[in-house]
Amino acid sequence: MIITELFRYYERLRDAGDLPPYGFSTEKVTGCVVLHPDGGVLTVEDMRQDVAAGKKMVKRPLLIDAPQPPRRTVAILPGFLCDSAAYLFGVAERDKQARALDQFAASRVRHEAVLAGINHPAARAVLDFFRSWEPGRMPPVSDPEILSGWLVFRQRNDEDFIHDLPEIRAAWERTLLAEEEGAAVGQCLATGEEGQPIARIHPAVKGVPGAQTAGAALVSFNDDAYTSYGKTQNFNAPMSTRAAHGYTAVLNHLLAQRGERHIVIGEVSVLYWTDRPTRFEKDVGLVFGRPEERAEDKDLAREIGAALDRLAKGRDGLFSEEVGARFFVLGLSGNAARLAVRFWVADGLGAMADRLAQHFRDLDLITQWDNQPRRPTVWALANETKAKYRRDGDHARPDPNDKGLAKLQGDLLRAVLGGGAYPASLLAVLLDRIRADHTINHPRMALLKAVLVRRRRLAGLGQEGDSLVSLDPNRTDPGYRLGRLFAVLERIQQAAADGRDLNATIRDKHIGAASSTPRAAFPFLLELAQKHLKKVRGTKGGLARVLDAALQDIQGPLTGFPATLDLEQRGLFFLGYYHERADRKTGKGAAADPNSADSDTADIEDDTPVVTIPIPE
Repeated sequence: MIITELFRYYERLRDAGDLPPYGFSTEKVTGCVVLHPDGGVLTVEDMRQDVAAGKKMVKRPLLIDAPQPPRRTVAILPGFLCDSAAYLFGVAERDKQARALDQFAASRVRHEAVLAGINHPAARAVLDFFRSWEPGRMPPVSDPEILSGWLVFRQRNDEDFIHDLPEIRAAWERTLLAEEEGAAVGQCLATGEEGQPIARIHPAVKGVPGAQTAGAALVSFNDDAYTSYGKTQNFNAPMSTRAAHGYTAVLNHLLAQRGERHIVIGEVSVLYWTDRPTRFEKDVGLVFGRPEERAEDKDLAREIGAALDRLAKGRDGLFSEEVGARFFVLGLSGNAARLAVRFWVADGLGAMADRLAQHFRDLDLITQWDNQPRRPTVWALANETKAKYRRDGDHARPDPNDKGLAKLQGDLLRAVLGGGAYPASLLAVLLDRIRADHTINHPRMALLKAVLVRRRRLAGLGQEGDSLVSLDPNRTDPGYRLGRLFAVLERIQQAAADGRDLNATIRDKHIGAASSTPRAAFPFLLELAQKHLKKVRGTKGGLARVLDAALQDIQGPLTGFPATLDLEQRGLFFLGYYHERADRKTGKGAAADPNSADSDTADIEDDTPVVTIPIPE
């Protein structure tokens, strides 16, 4: 199923001219060997491009469609008109020079076999080059680094590469057909066609994190324990040479589009596409990928907002031409020379759109700031499972040394795409992260809220997503009430500090104990709050009464402090804490920021009526 859909996608892109045909591939070329008509080398032209990398310019290879080089291990296997300096010039490091001479000899035999009988000046120039070149001699080149990558050919005073000339391409295609005739034949598992030449080894797939830089195999057999009926290597999973070329070509194409149809979450490469061109294919990257910091580009911001609004409508947001299309998502991770399939999702576009819309509804949560994205991406959510720098507060960035939990991140994306339950361990992981780094920000709380809401819905306990979007003063869950109470206690401490920076707040010291063993933590915190309130009354009597009233209002439904809170109540604790803090941003919360309200509260006398004072943070 996976290989079949990849091959169909390849055929669509090949027919559109976006991918090269069978026998060709897109390669990173660093140099071009410029030949005289008699086969002499004029120069090795630098094909690299200057590309901005941060504040400096670096040279990057040029992507060119060229005859596909063979996949090599130990054996000497020459390519055709696109190869390394060792095969084309016999040049290599000193300890590999003897092998380079053999490589050059094999390359000469290969080119003589392919170009034999071709009456074309370019073919004669290439053959004369291999017959006259002294292997091991350094070619004329301005920078030795040019010889470190793939090299191609062109004639002097000719802009076209030799491999692009119609006569040369025809010769290469005839060679491929002749090689197919000598190959083992059978039924292709990807296409179902009979009598197809079967690929013994499939081309390498490059660009997956954790895999070898030279490429890895999605389909491979390297041990007798995995083979059957005396068959070796990929004859155990027979696929035609064209299907093997097609699915690997489209995989490499997708992997090269980092940020478009390819995102990396943890150690998983996520590739996605549709069976026909759709706008959804582009928009869905906003759900998965890394958010771009382009707030100054208002047109882009509006475009992104409109795309997310369409996705939030589910199938109702699809365009008419998208109805009936299918959507595919493939998750890959590397393991040295092989690739592992982490997940595979294939479904109708309407069903997938509805699942993403449900994901948005589950995530929906009041933001901390007005300009904060309300819908965090899956990439941002996965980062919330990592440890963060403790002293950076709610703006903390993930610790770069924490690679995260790869399986958990893959399971998280699978839940988003499949509409099933989030990983069973996700709630515990989030709570442990909060306890360790004390970071309580919007993406983390949105994910925590989504876990709780989806768990209750799938368990048949009703829909409560709307009641957890923002502050719910009527909610009586002990965890939720205690979280709100803790937020007010923190406000009281900050009010008592009167604008001074505190070395450590009660959040820094006590939020872990308050969220897990409230009976042991809250009596001390309430006693401390009374001392802080006494100090506040001396300077801001009105504010002190507002905060004291908030304490009484929140504690009203509580019949006491439970000894411990289970995981769900601990999750509600942090949601209540977050809601209470976020509510004051609207100017309605009783625990509004006391430090920005000196002019509004300092002169209120003791007989001033109790009011809610809108003081932004």
